[in-house]
Amino acid sequence: MLRTAMIAGLIATTSLAVAAPAFAADAAVAAAPSPATTTTLGKRTFSAETKARMAAAQKARWAAKKSGTAVKAVAVGTPKQPKRKLSEATKAKMRAAHQARWAKLRAKSGAAPALVAAPVHAAPKTDPKKKRKFSPQAKARMIAGAKKRWAKVNAAKKAA
Repeated sequence: MLRTAMIAGLIATTSLAVAAPAFAADAAVAAAPSPATTTTLGKRTFSAETKARMAAAQKARWAAKKSGTAVKAVAVGTPKQPKRKLSEATKAKMRAAHQARWAKLRAKSGAAPALVAAPVHAAPKTDPKKKRKFSPQAKARMIAGAKKRWAKVNAAKKAA
């Protein structure tokens, strides 16, 4: 009992409660968060439409779990707009600008810039990758190194 009273007293003394302002104008200022207290790493907020869509999707998941069959989620909010298409005039402008850029590059270098293009269908390799061959001297060095390492391992075992 004493412990809970101490904790309650501690909470009361360390609370961040702000006294109510005396005037209505001060109340509006106090209600708005100050720039110093807001952070960019705070809780992520969602629009009402997004929250409704998330709730509908969760309800659909619960219904699917209960019934054992897939239930389609109810569409919430505005319908998705069709993808914007460029007009022929805009495409012609873009094409002309592209050709102008390439012409400028050709004029600067004197030739067309080299393009690295992969072949559309690469021919399959007929000969497999050849196995790597070691010279007799290299083989002897590898064998000697392995023997030396194993000698150290065996010596450590005998010492232990």
